[in-house]
Amino acid sequence: MRDKTGPKFGPYQPDDEAVSPSRRRLILGMGMVSGALVLGGAKTAQAADCRSPDVAGTQDERWQKQPFYGQHQAGVLTPQQAAMMLVAFDVLATDKTSLIRLFKLLTERLAFLTTGG
Repeated sequence: MRDKTGPKFGPYQPDDEAVSPSRRRLILGMGMVSGALVLGGAKTAQAADCRSPDVAGTQDERWQKQPFYGQHQAGVLTPQQAAMMLVAFDVLATDKTSLIRLFKLLTERLAFLTTGG
């Protein structure tokens, strides 16, 4: 059996620099993380401020009926809706025909609700 104690096979000795970072590196890392958080927060705040009040619409405009069918989804170019509904389904359709029927019924219901039903 070969002796594995030479410089190539010696026990692993991690560099002191890699194991315990200096105070300077620690502070630099914290500064970089803080800077990234500040810049990220500034971009988020800027994005929130770019929406003008006339885009959001008045209280009365938000309760008006909106078309379901059109070039854009309701809420993209129309005033922001006053309320929304978020749902999730486990589809139990066993064949393609049942799934198509389900989506048609769902589309009819959503069109009815979007136009004020």
